[in-house]
Amino acid sequence: MRGLLILITLILVYYALKAVFRSAFIAYHEENSRTGQRQQGEDMVMDPECRTYVIKDRAVTRRIGKSIHFFCSEECAQRYEEAHRG
Repeated sequence: MRGLLILITLILVYYALKAVFRSAFIAYHEENSRTGQRQQGEDMVMDPECRTYVIKDRAVTRRIGKSIHFFCSEECAQRYEEAHRG
């Protein structure tokens, strides 16, 4: 009889915790959708001079001709500009 009561208590605790976590999960996602927050990684771009990847928001940008290029540093940008002057 004691084992049955313990089993019923464990089942009730399990379902109570499941309900609490489910409501917290739903509330969290509703808050993010309401505020417009999105969890994403940062965009990476390749430096055409040294072929390393850099985070787009932190990259040095140059407009060369009609296209925009992203560089890891000012030095790479200058070397690329010197090599591609035409």
